[in-house]
Amino acid sequence: MKQKGMKKFVLLTLLALLPVFAYVALYVVMDPFRIIHRYHGVAVLPGDSLERIPNKRYVAIEGFKIYNPREHFDSFIFGSSISSNFLASEWKKFLPDSASVYHFTEGAQTLTGIRDELKYLIDHDVKVRHAMFVMEEEMFRRPKRYEEMPFMPHPDVSPEMNWLHFHRVHFNAFRDPDILLYNLYSTEAVTRRLLSDGKMTTVPCERNEVINEDYSTALDTLILRHAQDYYSQVPWLVEMQPRPDPMPLSIDNEAADVLRDIARLLNDNDIDYILIVPPRFRIQGLSAFDQALLNEIFGADHVNDFSWDMELINDLHSYYDGTHILTHRCSELIDRCYQKQPMRYNP
Repeated sequence: MKQKGMKKFVLLTLLALLPVFAYVALYVVMDPFRIIHRYHGVAVLPGDSLERIPNKRYVAIEGFKIYNPREHFDSFIFGSSISSNFLASEWKKFLPDSASVYHFTEGAQTLTGIRDELKYLIDHDVKVRHAMFVMEEEMFRRPKRYEEMPFMPHPDVSPEMNWLHFHRVHFNAFRDPDILLYNLYSTEAVTRRLLSDGKMTTVPCERNEVINEDYSTALDTLILRHAQDYYSQVPWLVEMQPRPDPMPLSIDNEAADVLRDIARLLNDNDIDYILIVPPRFRIQGLSAFDQALLNEIFGADHVNDFSWDMELINDLHSYYDGTHILTHRCSELIDRCYQKQPMRYNP
């Protein structure tokens, strides 16, 4: 009798766990965030109309592992999604012909994320010769580490991350009904909710998988030719009121310590570098204290603070959304970084 009761208990328990097993199986098979199956250099599946929010920090490291043996990367762009349109091809104009550029562009990147990636490269005997850092004002205030998908650092890179926690966060995100529905059978309503909640973004117009670079030159063309139509879709941006005062202090002691770690890695390994602080639409730039601190840590000749460029701050047609800058404008900023000092490289 007891044995029969035990069997019934086990059977009921297994039945109760069936939804969990099903979720785990779907998570493994579908791999919605591109973090389980071996990465083959495709972050967005062919035919996708939307980006399923792959973990770009994971994708960046896995892509580097695959392509570096062939490409021998020695020059790196570090930054958040804002860095995407600072194109490797434009930066290479100011680097030796032999330079091979890889782009660590990751949504909501943090200072610790940049430091850990730079240290990862150095610790793995990658000869880093040149580095470009795109650090928007918000990055200085961003939490040290995100505890949510899709902003988790790669466990091979972050000393604070482990694989169990990494997958637990992503699996919990997959349990979101809308994300599950989108992966199983998407409807327009589900897609709209994901976009409005910031859980999904439109696919970049173009992508270079080898160097991990997303960019939007086609969208640039659309804005240049049909600006009125484009900006009519984002009325909140057009109606945005200027904020005349400078940002409050952004770089606290903890952020300053991480910035000093980055500068130490650069100087100890004789890496040539530039740091770019981009502008934002109708928002004034860094405080004088933050500007001085960046100059002290990295050297004024390496720091290019465009956050106070009044022409760009007030030019609606330089932005997709008030934060992300059009590709041709990013190219102009790179040019200006090198125009202020003698050309250091002779191709």
